[in-house]
Amino acid sequence: MNRHQRIVIAPGTGDALGARLVEQAGFEAVYVSGYAVEGSCGNPDTGVMDGSEMAQRIEQIAAATTLPVIADADTGYGDALAVMRTVRRLERAGIAALQLEDQELPKRCGSMPEKIIVPTAAMVGKIKAAVDTREDPNLQIIARTDVLQSEGLEAALERLSAYREAGADLLMCLGPYDKGVARDICRRTPGPLAYLNAESLTMPMIAPAELREMGVPLVIYPTTLVLAAARAMQQVLAVIRDSGNTEPLMGDRLVPPAAFNDIVGLPAARAAQARYAG
Repeated sequence: MNRHQRIVIAPGTGDALGARLVEQAGFEAVYVSGYAVEGSCGNPDTGVMDGSEMAQRIEQIAAATTLPVIADADTGYGDALAVMRTVRRLERAGIAALQLEDQELPKRCGSMPEKIIVPTAAMVGKIKAAVDTREDPNLQIIARTDVLQSEGLEAALERLSAYREAGADLLMCLGPYDKGVARDICRRTPGPLAYLNAESLTMPMIAPAELREMGVPLVIYPTTLVLAAARAMQQVLAVIRDSGNTEPLMGDRLVPPAAFNDIVGLPAARAAQARYAG
């Protein structure tokens, strides 16, 4: 791998507002985080939402941004046939990449213990189905393994080799591991590696510049925005509960309404109404 290539930083979101904010902040890509989507619906990341629910949210996000969208497609929501259906629907939504993981349904968040991993052959079949189903050859397939926690590093690397051979464009390996093991994984993985900088995982958060030197082309922050949103809402709700006066928060902890209207595209909507009014 090229140790001096550029690296793409993709913050994760669970909704279209987050995608707009990611784009306006100047990032080059946005990640649709299953953790964040589930959390925004008041659910833990235990796979309770089905493929249609997730696809609908991904479609909303893709429609709200011009950025390349990387979609967390979990397990593909079933067997290889389900993966084919998922790829077709998400590709129609205009995504740039989708991520598949080798857990059984119902899946668990990558930081949770007792995940059940599918056989290598089953995951290889899913990857091949995804590759064969995509109509756009530029659609990137990211294959993630969660097997390290239960079977160790060598088993994880063997799976990554099999997934790469099956046609995955990018690979991902969840922990737990430390920075030394992260470097070892980057060095030994047989293809480009996407890395998760997630506060909820038992993996080290590594600066993008350092990851770039390790040969990583893509770093994803899947949980940061939803955690930040939850904390901000808690704090503002406490102000409402205790004083009822939110005016002192305006401009510091609250976006002014006019600025929020700009964020969500009201000026462009009004211009279109004026242009096409009878």
